[in-house]
Amino acid sequence: MNINVEHQPNCRAVLHIEMPADVIKQERAAILNTYAAQARIPGYRPGKVPASVIEKRYKDAVDGELQNRLINRGCYTAIQKENLEVIQVLSVRDTKLADDGTFTFTAEVSTAPKFELPDYKGIPVKLERVVVTDHDVDHEIFHLRERQQQFDDVERPAALGDAVVLNYVAKMDGQPLEETHPDLPVHFRKIEGNWFLLDAEEDFLPGFYAGLVGISKDESRELTIGLPTDFHNEVLKGKNIELAVTCTSVKQKRLPELNDDFAKKLLGEEATMETLRKEVEASVRQRREQGRESSLANQVLGFLHDKLDFELPAEVVEREAQNRANDLAMRAARQGMPEDDIIKHQDEILSTANQQARQNVRLSFILSQIADKEQLEVSDAQLSVALSQIAARSKQSPKKFMAEAQRNGTVNRLRENLRIENAVDFLKQNAVIEDVDPVTEAHGCEFEKAEAKA
Repeated sequence: MNINVEHQPNCRAVLHIEMPADVIKQERAAILNTYAAQARIPGYRPGKVPASVIEKRYKDAVDGELQNRLINRGCYTAIQKENLEVIQVLSVRDTKLADDGTFTFTAEVSTAPKFELPDYKGIPVKLERVVVTDHDVDHEIFHLRERQQQFDDVERPAALGDAVVLNYVAKMDGQPLEETHPDLPVHFRKIEGNWFLLDAEEDFLPGFYAGLVGISKDESRELTIGLPTDFHNEVLKGKNIELAVTCTSVKQKRLPELNDDFAKKLLGEEATMETLRKEVEASVRQRREQGRESSLANQVLGFLHDKLDFELPAEVVEREAQNRANDLAMRAARQGMPEDDIIKHQDEILSTANQQARQNVRLSFILSQIADKEQLEVSDAQLSVALSQIAARSKQSPKKFMAEAQRNGTVNRLRENLRIENAVDFLKQNAVIEDVDPVTEAHGCEFEKAEAKA
């Protein structure tokens, strides 16, 4: 068998294969024998039909099966001989059975990238120590109180931090947006009885909240909002919109008292402030330990990703990018982004998805090679637990789910995913960790603002 391999960019290879006449005869004879053993033709006993009769009667089927066998055999031999790690056969073309009995064809395949692993044991990482102070507990409890806050009507002008209940109609160039642009999100057109919490740092329209400071119940105002040229809505970029606003109520936030009753409301009748503080401390500690673990994984993966740069199979990247893009679009929809806005941002979504896909695919190949080198395997118990968890999330019986998973290939995909996870765990266990003091991050929340004023 003559084999010629052309290596191309993006992990592709073109195989030019010529199979000798004796191989073709051998394969054809085997196919004819199978047909002869199974054929039921009048005038001939089962298994005694001459090859010439079979050849004539089933010529198209024999030729088709012969070509499939030759292609499979030729590709397999070429892959083994050239030591290719083929991910996918992309196309087969130029098939030809020559007069001299030889068979030639060309196959284009996608191959796994080749690269040399760096030293992946002892990757240096820096991790923040897990420390939870009384200040951290106070901060967390403040936010728990915020989630239980109430709003009381007040008979005074609104200030930042208050909530106002508004009706308004928006116009542009003197024309109501409700009429001229009915496809705009509703909050840009007309609002009735909506609450707005006045926060200068979270203004959904630049200058809108500032224009409401000092407004009182039953007061009306005319506001003109100039939108920047990079405003996220295409229709409104660089435009001025006029808002005819009426305030129907001004409300002041009221946090619940910090006492045992507050603790009981959160944790049950047996709770006290002491037990609440212990629960909060444990929760913060667990969250920070999880963050430390996540940082450890991110740093070892980042180390490997930055150390290695190699070509990737375009088909694998495209498939992963499409999955990432679908996930990003669905997440945007769940967060309330209108479908029109998602379509307008599709180029940005695709760009982000492609970048993420390339990172994921590169790391997947690196981790798979580490798993091979370290002979990391997935135990039956590990696989069984993972399958049971997926079955529980999908609300199927484990027995039914596992039977279906065997048929549709889920088991093999999950086993490979778990093997990759085992490789990440191996890297984490072998990393060299330097503990550093935690960095306090400012979030600009009300708790921090109150501290700054104190």
